[in-house]
Amino acid sequence: MPRFFFHTETDKRFTDMEGTEFPTFREARHDAIRLSGVLLKDAPESFWGSRPWSITVTDAVGLILWTLEIDGQTSPAGQALEKPRPSKSGEMS
Repeated sequence: MPRFFFHTETDKRFTDMEGTEFPTFREARHDAIRLSGVLLKDAPESFWGSRPWSITVTDAVGLILWTLEIDGQTSPAGQALEKPRPSKSGEMS
């Protein structure tokens, strides 16, 4: 059964030295997508404002098979929501 290695780069870098066996390449690729969801679910606050996150899947000899890149961008309208708003008394809150 082929072994696939899932290297992740979020706010930290993780090199998968063990790998995981999957009967088909499709199952390995689907697992990469599931892993991206887990990473986002477990660390939503560190995602925003960081560099793009990535998952790179390689085979046993290190050949890159797939790369998922996950990047969140804040638009000017979203940036305006993050700015402190003045309180009614004129002070910043």
